[in-house]
This record gives sequence, C-alpha cells and structure tokens, in this order.
Amino acid sequence: MPKIYDVITIGGATRDIMFYTDEATVMPNPVEDVTRQNLVCFEFGAKISIEGSYFTLGGGGNNAAVAFSRLGMKTAAALAIGDDDNGRAVMENLKKKKVDTKFVQKIKNKKTGFSFILTLEKERERTIFFYRGVNEELRITNYELRSFKSKWFYVSSLSNKNWRDILNKVLDRGKLAWNPGINQIKAGKKGLIEFMAHTEVLLINKDEAIELVLSDEKYKNKSADFLNQPRNLLLALSEWGPKITVVTDGGNGAYVYDGKIVYYSPAASVDKKIVDRTGVGDAFGASFTAGLEIYKGDIQKSLRLALVNSASVTTEIGAQNRLLTLKEAEKN
Repeated sequence: MPKIYDVITIGGATRDIMFYTDEATVMPNPVEDVTRQNLVCFEFGAKISIEGSYFTLGGGGNNAAVAFSRLGMKTAAALAIGDDDNGRAVMENLKKKKVDTKFVQKIKNKKTGFSFILTLEKERERTIFFYRGVNEELRITNYELRSFKSKWFYVSSLSNKNWRDILNKVLDRGKLAWNPGINQIKAGKKGLIEFMAHTEVLLINKDEAIELVLSDEKYKNKSADFLNQPRNLLLALSEWGPKITVVTDGGNGAYVYDGKIVYYSPAASVDKKIVDRTGVGDAFGASFTAGLEIYKGDIQKSLRLALVNSASVTTEIGAQNRLLTLKEAEKN
C-alpha cells in the first residue's frame, strides 16, 4: 500500500547565495507602474562592496517541505535537483529534516537551481536573481501518480513550461494549496482560471495580487488607490474560484477571505532584530496550510501560526534556519 502523507510539496529547490550591502539607493519608480513601485539603484559601472555572504538552501517547494515537517506533518517533496554538490546538499538537508525524498528527481548532467539574493542592510529587504536550472525539468510521471497519496498538495514556484500539466495531474487528488510562481502570474486570469475552482487555498503576496487583478478585464482600469488596498485584491481574486484566498502584505500583516468573512491580522512581533526576509512567504504559506489541517479548518488559529512562523524566519539568515516546531510556535 502506498504511504499516505499529510502533505506533498511540489516546486523549486535552490542553493541560495546571500549577500548584504548598504551601498544601494531605494527610489520611487519615475515611470508610473503600480506593479513596480520602488526600484533598487546602484551607480552604473561601479564596484559595490558587500558586508557579508552566506550559502543557504531555498526554493519554494524545498522551503515549504521543511516547514511542514518541522510542524509535525508527514511530508514528502517532489523536486528536481542536479547531480552536483548543490543537489546533494538539498537531499541531505531534506533527510535531516525528516522529509521523504522518494519523489525528488535527480537530473544527470544538469545543474541544481541557484539564487543570488541581495539584501539591503538598512531596509532588510531583498532582491532575488535566480537561475532555474533543473527546476525546469520537474515532471509528474506515472511513478509519482501511483504513490501520490496525500491529504494536501502544496504547489509553489513552478518555473517549468509544463506547469499546467503538473497542476492537472494533482487536481482533486487531495486538497490543493497553491502559491503561484512567476510563470503563473504572467499567465494572468485567462491562464489560471481553470485551476482556481479546484484550489482549496490560494496564497499570494500583495504585489503578485496586483498583477493578477490587473489581468482581469473587470479591474484593468482600476486606480492605484484601489489596487493598493489588500482587501480589494482579496475580494477580486476570490471571484476566480478558490475556497480560501490569502493576500499577504509584508510587515503590514495578512488578509484571508473564506467566501463569507474577511480575516485580518497584523504581522507578529519578534524579540530579535530582523536580519533577513528570505523565505518568509514560504514559511507563511506552509504554516497557514498546516494550520488548517492541525486546527481543523480554524482560519484565525492558522493565520496566527503562519504569522508567528514567518516572523521567526526573519530573525536568522536563510529561509529555513528559524522555522519553528508546532510547540515552539504555540508558545508565542
């Protein structure tokens, strides 16, 4: 009999190379563009000093798998890695964090994805340069389908061209929590609407939500004031069909709509200094989804768990280093 999991994550895995600098300037975009409101600027042709560099692990599917496992859920990850040192580091870490790796696909003669993550010292905000690598090679074959027995499927950061095929193969096999990646955001409403009625939880940040809402003919001429209100984005996206819609707004907190009630909670406070926001979205999305299972659908408790765990992640460098266990999270 195939093993039955609480959750199987499907998405990206990367080696993250992180570095810090205080030599950047953040300025408003001189061209009015609600989807790119601020820009990070450096002197053209200059040499830029960095304050420190770190090697960590990341990728939406990878980060989420570790987050779920830390919260006590029986977890497997469907990821693609290369036959290289970075891929081996991903595998070793997953095994250490008690994530089942039977669905991890090792692609010969190809490189594991990696990211350069620029963090500004003053703002503690980051800009990510990424190389997809073998993440574009991820496939869901008959082998996976025979063993894909899970209460939840958490799909995040699908960067390959066959992302529609992957989604189609997991629809209705369990509850779907979906954090769309760049390729899905670009597809807009026309490209995503067919999947939304099958989505239990749609998880998206404010900037991504603005892009998606603008792809809807009904909202394409809405003002910047309208689009900058998370509640408006939440209600607009809920019309596409997901049962639960979540829009996060960074340090301002998060909004959830279940078709009846709009829930809001401010960001959780942390005792330690914020040093890195990488992986915050993955920690939030995985924790909220885990909460729905752990707390039997209680949205307020799930939202609290998500905000506490994602806040914890900001207190150490890397997307996974401060992911909490359920016991640790509930103490906050």
